[in-house]
Amino acid sequence: MLHGAGGSGEQVLPYFTALGDRLSMAVVAPTAQQPVQTTSNLDLAGIFGSRFRMPRWDLAGRDFPLAALRWALTELGADPNRCVLAGVSMGGLATWNLSMRFWHSFAAAVPLNGALSIWESFGTDARTRALLPNTLPLPLFVVHGGKDERISPEFDRESVRTLRDLGHQEVEYVEVPEGAHGLDTLGLAEGSPLFRQLERRLCRASRTDQSASISHRANEDTHGRAHWVGLDGITPQRTAEVHARWTAADRVDIEASGARRVALYLRGDRLSPGDMVTVTVNGVVSPVRFTPDLATVHHTFQNTVDPGLVAEQVIRLDVPQPPGDEPAEPTNRTRGRDAETI
Repeated sequence: MLHGAGGSGEQVLPYFTALGDRLSMAVVAPTAQQPVQTTSNLDLAGIFGSRFRMPRWDLAGRDFPLAALRWALTELGADPNRCVLAGVSMGGLATWNLSMRFWHSFAAAVPLNGALSIWESFGTDARTRALLPNTLPLPLFVVHGGKDERISPEFDRESVRTLRDLGHQEVEYVEVPEGAHGLDTLGLAEGSPLFRQLERRLCRASRTDQSASISHRANEDTHGRAHWVGLDGITPQRTAEVHARWTAADRVDIEASGARRVALYLRGDRLSPGDMVTVTVNGVVSPVRFTPDLATVHHTFQNTVDPGLVAEQVIRLDVPQPPGDEPAEPTNRTRGRDAETI
């Protein structure tokens, strides 16, 4: 549960302890920190982002939210298939953004009085909005106060409309008519209609099994992976995209753009050691032999502490590029991040 600007985990935690008790659910509420690197903060504060000097969540996922998830998995023995991400205000922005980038790590997401980007107060944040289809496999319970004057409910209305137009099957939107920006105005007290609605939603939330077909978008290598396929060498200031499908027990077809390479994370639930797999990337065929090794198991588990994301072999293949469309290798990570928030 991620708090808003100027708040803390300690302040937001009491609002969700009753829900945790009802569902036998641990509620982890980290406190945001000052970022190590200066950013433009346009995604959090729009054109006045340079004035935002409070602790903040890194919407690209390089700080406390994912560290808190790792802590819950290792220290609390949390079920990796039953982890839900929620947040209010600035935490609602982080919930949307982390859900778009790391949707494969969560069973559901609950943004409260949030938005994809406050920059959209001044125009469409096309770079962030391009990631919204990533949430199609993820159940969403979106709540916004109808009288919120700090983050307009129109932001969430628009995102939910877009997802419904794209065919999202499990997105629910609740607009609280008298709700304002404060969490205490949304009517989440124990036993309230909204409390019971959220309880019913989270009671059945569970991460789905890895699909035979994956579609994923990314604008940084840090969130290039989704389940068993990934992208790296992503072109700066561009949204990369991959569509991958197991079309047979020994065949994977991949279409990719905006990145130099694709990665396949192979494991023994689909293959046996020595099996040959035909991998096609943008029409170019490569034979791959499945040769699992313990070092890869250790490395992939260490990175995520999530058994569902462990691989026994990682294969990286070049993405064939149309003439004149070769992506350049990123040379300045900080500059790439600043461009993303714009």
